[in-house]
Amino acid sequence: MKITSFVPALALLVALSFAIVPAGAAAKAVFVEPTWDAGEVELGTVIEHDFIVRNEGDQPFEITGVHPTCGCTVADFDPVIQPGKTGRIHARIKTKTLHTGKLAKTITVNTNAPGAERVILTVKMVLTTPLEFLPKPMVYISAAPGEEKTQEVLARPHRPGMKVVGVRCDSPVFRVSYEAAKPVAKGEKRLAAWLLPREGDYWIRITMPADTPAGIHRGEVTVLTNDPGYPEAKLRVSAVVREKR
Repeated sequence: MKITSFVPALALLVALSFAIVPAGAAAKAVFVEPTWDAGEVELGTVIEHDFIVRNEGDQPFEITGVHPTCGCTVADFDPVIQPGKTGRIHARIKTKTLHTGKLAKTITVNTNAPGAERVILTVKMVLTTPLEFLPKPMVYISAAPGEEKTQEVLARPHRPGMKVVGVRCDSPVFRVSYEAAKPVAKGEKRLAAWLLPREGDYWIRITMPADTPAGIHRGEVTVLTNDPGYPEAKLRVSAVVREKR
């Protein structure tokens, strides 16, 4: 008797559940801007951004998980968004341990919304140091015996008002100098001409004289600036003068 009386009750409960939730009812997730470009960002900056999501369905929208792909990224979120309402996924990225250049950090979002069970959110950026060296903060020089050789590096300030005010080298082997960079004229030939200088850039010039003895030589160039918060930056130099044959 207990079993037979339980069956009609269960059937009634199922019927009531279908009556409460209309056929076809579901959450509908609309991510307003799944990719955000932070632009140029100085190394060490903490980037914060809110990704906005709307529920355009007629059932509650649930975010069941948020998974950054990098330990530098933390994400908070609204777990439930009611129909017609807006929620957010707050991303916080620490750039101190990242490398410079173009970067993209992603966050995987899992939801209960049909068609949006797994959504990738992306933060793009160009990470720079206050004073950037192009193509990189390392100079390699190779010369034959009796040959003078010069290499140039483009120094690009990224802080307003920052200027290069001096250069020095800890090795007596190298001569170093600097000058404000000017646009390269059409057809002009010069070292590192493939780099396109901007207004406010500087050329850092490292010269190994012709009388440099054969062997391997290393040094560190200090580039001085007028910025009290970033008074100097370092360039490493590695050079070799080949033995006479």
